[in-house]
Amino acid sequence: MPAGYTWQQLLYNPASGTIIVEMECPADRPLPPMGRLFMRHKDADAYEQIGDPAADVSYENPVTCEKQPFVIFNSITWNKVKGGGTPDGVYAFNLRTKELSVCVPKDALAIPEPHLRSWIKALISLSDDGQTLHVNVGIEKAVPSGAVVHYYLASLGLADNKLELLSHLRDIHF
Repeated sequence: MPAGYTWQQLLYNPASGTIIVEMECPADRPLPPMGRLFMRHKDADAYEQIGDPAADVSYENPVTCEKQPFVIFNSITWNKVKGGGTPDGVYAFNLRTKELSVCVPKDALAIPEPHLRSWIKALISLSDDGQTLHVNVGIEKAVPSGAVVHYYLASLGLADNKLELLSHLRDIHF
């Protein structure tokens, strides 16, 4: 692991026998701490980084499942001039072939109600078949005085990016 990184989360993918570690780089940089993902087979000695994100891109909130050799995660680009982050989409990494692909492109969520914008705040879990993702999604809606953001627990079909809102997360800031 690179010097100065701190451990955030540990996952295990039984389908590939792979350990996945979410790490965060030092907070003393001008950008917010950047998330990085590393992997190793359970019998290997060394970790290798998943993907090659730019310095201002964070890979975070990884989830995996029992029966498919994938890890799925959020990608966020941070803007040190304006501040804040912009979701880039949700990515899938095949732990066997080491292929990285976009599984939910930025601004591609099929939201079942009128809205101004939406984004996936956090990944919660992935179904065993790797086809359904449970997420915390933010949906910004127009109101007479401007806009308001509501957060929901939602189910996301990865084949069609169709979102099913399961529960409004009231009085909770994530």
